[in-house]
Amino acid sequence: MKLSKSYLVIFLTHTLVLAQSSEEVVDEKQLLQQAIDREASSSNEAANRQEFIDNIDTQIIVLTGDIQFLSQQLDLTNIYNRQLQELIDSQNAEIISINEQMVELDKTNKGILPTLEEMVGTLESIINNDTPFLLTERKARVVELKDILKQSNISTSEKFRRVFEAYQIENEFGRTIESYRDEISFDSETYNVEVFRLGRVGLYARTSDGRHTAMYSKKEGKWIRKKGIDNELIIALKIARKELPPSLLKLPIERI
Repeated sequence: MKLSKSYLVIFLTHTLVLAQSSEEVVDEKQLLQQAIDREASSSNEAANRQEFIDNIDTQIIVLTGDIQFLSQQLDLTNIYNRQLQELIDSQNAEIISINEQMVELDKTNKGILPTLEEMVGTLESIINNDTPFLLTERKARVVELKDILKQSNISTSEKFRRVFEAYQIENEFGRTIESYRDEISFDSETYNVEVFRLGRVGLYARTSDGRHTAMYSKKEGKWIRKKGIDNELIIALKIARKELPPSLLKLPIERI
């Protein structure tokens, strides 16, 4: 009986050792697998972290480029704003200068415009009291000048120029000759004539057939028949029309 118990103890002991050995092998496999899994998980996490870092680096590069671009745009905007402000300041100064000039111009106009009106009035008086040649044209010029002086959209310098030009035209009449057609009355009759103007000294007329000739009398203020001047008047008219060269004329001149 004692021997049997010994074998039993040995058997049980051997069995227990085998069981423990088997459990240890199983635990080592599990530990190895866990280590492998952990390493794989760690590698994946490292890869994910690297990808995240790479994305962050890319975003940083993009943002850095954006910042540089925006910085350049800001510099350009500041330069533009400075130039624009300089332009605005220049325009404001010009506006102030124009306003000051307008004030001075208003003061000048107060002195010049009455003078121009007086000059036009004098011109009208000269025409009304002068030898009556080209009256329609000359009186129309005076009416136009009066209208111009009333217009606010015409500058004072332009008004002065037009008045001065009218005086120049009138002045030229005193040293030129010309011929033109007109209707005049004398001896209670109206005739269509060709008129010869000798400066402001004399005014002569001749009908186309040469049957009637006349001259204007400033003393009497009318046309009067004048005989014996037809031949000289024909020459004078041809000279005025530039059909003959200038020559000495023997036309009568009224003494005043």
